[in-house]
Amino acid sequence: MIKRAAVLIALITAVCVFVPIAGSRSGSGSSMAAAPVTGGRVHADHQPEDGKIFVLILGSDARSGNPTNSRADAVHLAGINTKTMKGGILNFPRDSWVNIPGSGTARINEALYRGGPELAVRTVESITGIQIDYWLLTAFEGFQSAVKDLGNEVPLEVKQGMHDPGGSGADIEPNTKSLNGADSLAFVRTRKSLPGGDVTRTSNQARFLIALLRKLRTDIGRSPGRMFDWMTATRKWTHLDIPPHELFQLGVLTSQVKSQDVGNVTVPVQVGSAGAASVVFIQPGAQAIYDRFKKNGSL
Repeated sequence: MIKRAAVLIALITAVCVFVPIAGSRSGSGSSMAAAPVTGGRVHADHQPEDGKIFVLILGSDARSGNPTNSRADAVHLAGINTKTMKGGILNFPRDSWVNIPGSGTARINEALYRGGPELAVRTVESITGIQIDYWLLTAFEGFQSAVKDLGNEVPLEVKQGMHDPGGSGADIEPNTKSLNGADSLAFVRTRKSLPGGDVTRTSNQARFLIALLRKLRTDIGRSPGRMFDWMTATRKWTHLDIPPHELFQLGVLTSQVKSQDVGNVTVPVQVGSAGAASVVFIQPGAQAIYDRFKKNGSL
């Protein structure tokens, strides 16, 4: 159980937080809705099979707090195989036109707005055929503040630079080697100035998650005491129900996950329209990716 939970923590630290492994199933209470970062179990009685864990990571477009009735700017399904210690992040562009269970067809980012994290989970499960174990939701406030508390520097090379004054506010010079909290948020939000638009942005978001995992391993490798800094940031910005001693054990094991063993794949899409709306349609080739991810827990 500890090893399995530790790998889950590894995925969640990629967005500066830890999901409450040992806590009760999440609800819709006010304390959960108000936290900058929230998360919980999907199926109360489900136990991951063959050491594979899947986590739905959602980034909302809420400018303050973390309301669950906002739209999702980021939709990622993270998986890990605790036997092979390999994983993957499967990215869904927010404009993907999909069936939302019980709510018709719409952009995938509408699922969070219409039914909170629970409906977002059901939507991705219905698309992929993968049973999801946990969900995680973060918004601008929790994301940027947690990065600052973790040293305000995430090593990530941005070769082409980013300049998006009218959108994300990005002003990142070419060949930048690391990002602070403000630049990190701009990096994962930028789409208008990118050739591939939202498709490139969703891949960049996964790149950032993997870079943060790399930072965790580097921090602890240089100074094991840095684990306490990660624990402090975690407890400050999340709704958490894990005792400190257990959190420390999980964090130590987390540092064993190698960032190069976490694949980054965006579902194949084609630009189109639904009525007057510009959307993207997930292509049939995605099914083979879903099947491989479900079988291996990695990409």
